[in-house]
Amino acid sequence: MTYNVLLTGVGGEGVLVTSVIVARAALLDGHEVRGTQLHGLAQRGGSIPTHVRFGRRAHSPLIPRAQADLILGLEPIEAARVCYFAGKNRTSFIVDTYPIRPSSCNITGETYPSNESVKRMLEPFAKKMVFVDASNICREKFGNPIYGNVMAIGVALSAGMLPIKKQSLIKAIKSTVPRGLEKNMAAFKMGLEFRE
Repeated sequence: MTYNVLLTGVGGEGVLVTSVIVARAALLDGHEVRGTQLHGLAQRGGSIPTHVRFGRRAHSPLIPRAQADLILGLEPIEAARVCYFAGKNRTSFIVDTYPIRPSSCNITGETYPSNESVKRMLEPFAKKMVFVDASNICREKFGNPIYGNVMAIGVALSAGMLPIKKQSLIKAIKSTVPRGLEKNMAAFKMGLEFRE
């Protein structure tokens, strides 16, 4: 049995670091882990889909279409962009509602979809959805929205969407992001305590 987590967001937002936390925690739990990261796009502010697969046997680093168990959308539209990896009877979504508007919106005058519009886009693909204003909460609490990623991991764990032990995630956070550790741990705790 393989559990498939797709993390997605915008380059420079910390998607790759967040995927490393999940992968390290799964390793600490004794799982075989496979995954892939698209590093190049991080330099361009582009979409960053990152695959993490873990279980007793994880054969391929890529999640097949409609086989994601969890999509951790660290930006609303980026969650919608990867919905072809979701299956209505299988996939849960955690979506950070903090929008990162593409420059094309400013150039062309297009409007960025509301969170309600994104919810409607995802409904046909989602078994369960949790929308959380993680980045804004962390910006207000810690002065930086980047801690919202770790908060989102806490939300996924408390919602029963991430089958990894809490202690393994704590160890993975400590080893992956030692700088700003106190704020990351506080953000993780806020995620664990989050209720819709």
